[in-house]
Amino acid sequence: MDQSDKESVIEHGNKAIRYYHDETRGLYLRGWNRDHIHFGLFEPGECPEPNEWFSESEAVARAVVRMVETTVAPAEIQARHHVVDAGCGVGGAAIHLARTRGCKVTGVNIVDLHLEIAGGKAAEAGLDRLVSFEWADCSRRLPFPDNSVDVVLNIESACHYIDRSAFLREVHRILKPSGKIVATDWMARDGLTEAEYDRYIEPICKPYALLSLECPASYRERLAEAGLEVREFEGFHGKDAANVQVLENACKLMAGLMIGGTRTPEMDRVYGQLQPLHEAWSAGYFELRRYCAQKAAA
Repeated sequence: MDQSDKESVIEHGNKAIRYYHDETRGLYLRGWNRDHIHFGLFEPGECPEPNEWFSESEAVARAVVRMVETTVAPAEIQARHHVVDAGCGVGGAAIHLARTRGCKVTGVNIVDLHLEIAGGKAAEAGLDRLVSFEWADCSRRLPFPDNSVDVVLNIESACHYIDRSAFLREVHRILKPSGKIVATDWMARDGLTEAEYDRYIEPICKPYALLSLECPASYRERLAEAGLEVREFEGFHGKDAANVQVLENACKLMAGLMIGGTRTPEMDRVYGQLQPLHEAWSAGYFELRRYCAQKAAA
């Protein structure tokens, strides 16, 4: 990597930090859910109504917790485990696991605002004895000793990383023998042509501060290269489909407002984020996948 490439990577990392700092109190915590910055898994009939305020929605609250539970299920987390939530957002998953499993959880994140909010939430929940949060750039180094962690959790976070291979090598380093990573991430569909990637995936990357998106095949390769054996790698059997409907409803609402003359730079920006994601997801070029991979036994 030459100097210009290194500078480009560093600038992308800074853009990702600015993106999440700027969007957290708006698009995510006010526009989606107060505790979880990720998509949900909805049961039939649970999709929020087009005019429903998502942050107040019990259906959304159930769906985002269901995403956490579905993602972590293969890890079989117990009270004796130390879990690292890499890219922990505002602490929702970490606090949920400590509350429901009684385990120790350390959330790490590159965004100071997230750490501030997460720490306050853990203290408010009375779980700061079990849950802690600290700064880390997951693309570079995870601040834990070798062979010291039972489970690494990563929900819709690695897609933002500058170097996912470096992250997975760090996961392998810190996991105990037989330890597991359980994760959900944004992916491009396998087998896309260059033209399809440019048409459907590239328009997602810039608005969400993504350098690129893996496909399932390349993700499996990176896991294997890091020394992690894939135990599960699959989708959500349609339970994530309501997210596409949520995106469609939001896009239609904003388009109607803009046509009606209620148009602001903020509305243009949010529409520019949601519309290409909805288009790619509904057309089958974008997908959510979850996986569980394991470090070899000693």
